[in-house]
Amino acid sequence: MTFPGFFKNTFKMEPARPEQTQDTHKHDYIALCVNNLKKYKRMKTQIILWSCIFLAGITSVSAQFSETIVSDRPGQSNSPYTVGKMVLQFQTGPQFDGADADNYKNNSFSWPAFVRFGITDKIEVQTLWSYQSENTEEYIFDSKRNGLNAADFGLRFNIFEETDKAPALGFEVLYKTKLKSDDYQPDHSSAKINFMSSKTLSDLLSLTANLGVDYDGDGGAPTGLYTLNLVLVVKEELSVFFENYGNFGRDDFNTYFDFGGAYLLNPNLQLDLYGGFGYNNDTFTYLVSSGISYRIIKWKKD
Repeated sequence: MTFPGFFKNTFKMEPARPEQTQDTHKHDYIALCVNNLKKYKRMKTQIILWSCIFLAGITSVSAQFSETIVSDRPGQSNSPYTVGKMVLQFQTGPQFDGADADNYKNNSFSWPAFVRFGITDKIEVQTLWSYQSENTEEYIFDSKRNGLNAADFGLRFNIFEETDKAPALGFEVLYKTKLKSDDYQPDHSSAKINFMSSKTLSDLLSLTANLGVDYDGDGGAPTGLYTLNLVLVVKEELSVFFENYGNFGRDDFNTYFDFGGAYLLNPNLQLDLYGGFGYNNDTFTYLVSSGISYRIIKWKKD
């Protein structure tokens, strides 16, 4: 169906009959608005995805290929750059999290695996899978749950590369499916949308920032997300970072900090180690993670 035909069929109103009263007109109009709103909600995910594809189409010009691997690890910030055309990249590693408050304690172990593949130099497809096991103590009650807690598929676009005066800009959308274990099963599939930017500040310093929104799939209000990541290159193979990140809603704001480093074993292989902490709503949280990022470039053509 063409767009004009779509809107004609979706939002058309029937002409009022002479015998209808003003109250009947109002009732019919409200019913029509409610019906259109329901249709809009069903279309929302499709509109986002098709908008992303359109955006990718108008920006899919060639981009410079990085001579060394560019990973989203370590830390929470994602790069505005893709892995490059016909490049396959893996990012994975265990993570330990904890939360401690009065009459509450939670400890968890997770192992996310992020796989990225470049369709063009500007566009990549990606998938995130994660296993988690956690134990919660609240007052005198204990509970445990474990299983697959993430099964996501997404796209990333590099909109602009960095210039002398402007930062690089990227866009990412993840479709969070219901292909999860019962302990982590949401009511509905949902989405996470993220804008990423980065800028080289000097020969040794660079800054990456993310701003996004996350839908939980359980009918709750969407959560805003942000990150600020400062990287210092100690030497060619070694870099360290300090990061502030958090989430926010209409009446809530939580902020966290993490720091660590990454070491290049070769241009296609990176190891990392980092940790973090936060104190929000009288709850102290912490995390420790180590991981590996590896890319395969044998299919890439010069």
